[in-house]
Parts: sequence; C-alpha cells; structure tokens
Amino acid sequence: MIELYVSGQNLRIYTPVIAADSLNYLTAKVWFLGSEWDGYTRWVHFRKGEGPGALVYDLILDGEDRITEDKSLNLTSGEWTVYLTGVREGGRLTTAPVIVTVKESGLIDAPLHEMPLSVAEQIANDAARALACALAIKSDAEAGRFDGRDGTGFVIGGYFETPAALTAAVADPAPGEAYAVGLAAPYDIYIWDALGKSWVNNGPIQGARGESGVPGATFRPRVDPDGNLSWTNDGGLANPETRNIRGPAGQNGARGPAGASAYEAAAGAGFQGTEATFNAALAAMPSHANRHLPGGADPITVKSGNLENGAVTAEKLAPGAVSAGYTATLAADAWQGTAAPWSQTVAVQGLLAADTPLIDLALSGTYSDDQARLSDFARLYRAVTAQNSLTVWAASRPTGAVPLRILCIRK
Repeated sequence: MIELYVSGQNLRIYTPVIAADSLNYLTAKVWFLGSEWDGYTRWVHFRKGEGPGALVYDLILDGEDRITEDKSLNLTSGEWTVYLTGVREGGRLTTAPVIVTVKESGLIDAPLHEMPLSVAEQIANDAARALACALAIKSDAEAGRFDGRDGTGFVIGGYFETPAALTAAVADPAPGEAYAVGLAAPYDIYIWDALGKSWVNNGPIQGARGESGVPGATFRPRVDPDGNLSWTNDGGLANPETRNIRGPAGQNGARGPAGASAYEAAAGAGFQGTEATFNAALAAMPSHANRHLPGGADPITVKSGNLENGAVTAEKLAPGAVSAGYTATLAADAWQGTAAPWSQTVAVQGLLAADTPLIDLALSGTYSDDQARLSDFARLYRAVTAQNSLTVWAASRPTGAVPLRILCIRK
C-alpha cells in the first residue's frame, strides 16, 4: 500500500518498492494532518510523461481517504509525478508534487497497459454503487429487517457453555449471527464477524443485579413567622442549613380613608339620640357597671342636665320602675300528668299574678351537672304566674331537678 501524508500543501510519500505491470493490485491511503482539508472533495493525481501520450490517473478518494483495487491504479515503470487537489464551492487546494519511481518487473510478454477509468467514469461508478446500496437498504427497511418484523432482527440463536462449544456446533455462521456463552446469567454474547472471520465477544447484554441501595429519607420544610426556612427528616440525616427567605420590606401603602367615629357608627346602626347624649352615655357606663348589682336592685339614674330635651320619652323611663328577683326549683318527681304536656306548680313567695317574669336556668358550675340541667331546661315551653306561685309546663318530662332564676320588672 502506498501511504501519503498531507500537511497543508506539503505532501510526503512513504511506500515500498513499486513494481510495474501489476493489475488491479495497488492501493493507497492518505493521512491528513490538521484541518486545512476539511470540507474539500479530495483527489490524488498520478502523471507520467507530457503531451497527448501522457499517462494520467485522476482518482477520487473514498470516505476513508483510500484508493482501493477497483480504481485500477496500474502503474508502468518509470517516474510518476504525484500530487493532491481538493475542491469545494468557491475554492481549490493543491499540494506540491513529488516523484515516485516504478521499477520494471520480471514479467515476460507483459500485457498491454490498461488505461484507468476517466474521472466521469469513476464518479458514475461511485454513484451507481451508492444508488445500489441505498436501494438495498430501502428494500431491507421496507421488509422490516431493521426492526425485527421479518424475524431477522437481533436474535440469540442459542446457548453454549464455552466458546469452543460454540465454534464446534456452528460451522457456517451467517454475518451477525449471535449466541450466548456461559454457565449462568449474565451470558456473554458472541457475534460472528464476517470480515474478520471470527466470533467476537460483545460482553453481557444485562449486568448482574446490584445490591439494594440505602433507604432514603423524606425531608420536610418549615417556615417560621420570621421567614426562616428549616428542614427535618425521618432518616436521621443531616439537615440543610437554615436560611431566611423573607424578602425586603415593601413600601408603606397609601393611607386609607378616615373611619367613622363611635357616634357615627352608632347612628348608622340605629341610634337616634344626639352626639352629646351618646357621649354622656359612654361616660356613664364605667360608673354604672361598678354600681350595678346582679339582682338588679339599683335602677339606672341620670343626673339632671345630662339628657337634652326630647332625648327620651316618658314611657321609656316609667316613674318608680323597680325589679324583683326570686328563685325556685322544679323537682324531678313532682311533675303532674301521664303524658305530654307535663306540668308542675311551685311556691314563690312574693310573686304576683300580674308579673311577666324573665325566667332563666341557674347553673352550678360543674360541667356534667350543667349539661343535664340545660337538657332538662330545654324541655320547658310555658310558665304562668299566680299569687305566690308559678306553674310551668314541659313538652317532655325532665329527669332531674331544674333550679330557676326569676326576674320581675314592676312599675
């Protein structure tokens, strides 16, 4: 093989002795040093002699920068000038020429020298081979030979314990034929290399099962009111460093409209007095709260001059209005009747027949007792006063004693 080394426009040839009169034997390989020739269509030219009788080989390099036997590089004895050219759109690159000497052979009655293919013939032949290859690939693809639809996809043909057993059993393998070799999984996959005429070990398709990994942990974030982001985890692992994620304070918002005063709010809710009356009532509230007794013994008093004329009507503050409070207990076993409604009359000394009292439940302060009392009190639905007595009706019979508080407002 003739070896050519190209660096920029410099060409060097390292080759054994070339003897004349060989036929479709000579090959060549070009090594390009650097990137100057990238993107060029590359040619090697062999020339001997001048004028019309000159011998000329203009050979295009293949995809691996080679000249193969089918290019018919048949050199006669003598000196040949060799150089390279590269062509691409808008440019051409060439090397300086070098001389290669071809020695005479010992062939007697040598055949006539065969002229090489012309440039057009070389291109036409390469194009024809490329077209034939493309059509073959297209045909195989349509037949499903690349996706296994025709049964010719990657298939393991069988299993052998050793490579020797495989070689002995499969005497005439097809290109790409595959077998598994080994005593147990994972098996090595041996594929027949048709060019190298040998079985090639491609290793196992799937490795052995690995060991189980360390159990993971779940990390949970937490953000406190100050914007500090911290983490906890259930795996006993180190937590990330706590970081503050609160952003800078924003600008103060625009001042809102002034709210209504207490008097304006009260008037909006239905209060009909003047603002002076309202303020006087507010001022009197702490004093009244301190003096007011649970039994209602202290009637509300208003100092002279604190109420404007027409602020209230005489009917709302009746002269001599007083309150009276009483207590009574409805016994659990004193209810009268055999079915609803049930009734019970209790003595209340001082109660008048004309009274319309406010009746409430007296609570003990013990949770369980008060729950029972509230349940029984909810069964009552009517009460009627008489002189020194009170009659109460129940929709269903209470189960325990019901203590009552009775408040009467009298003129």
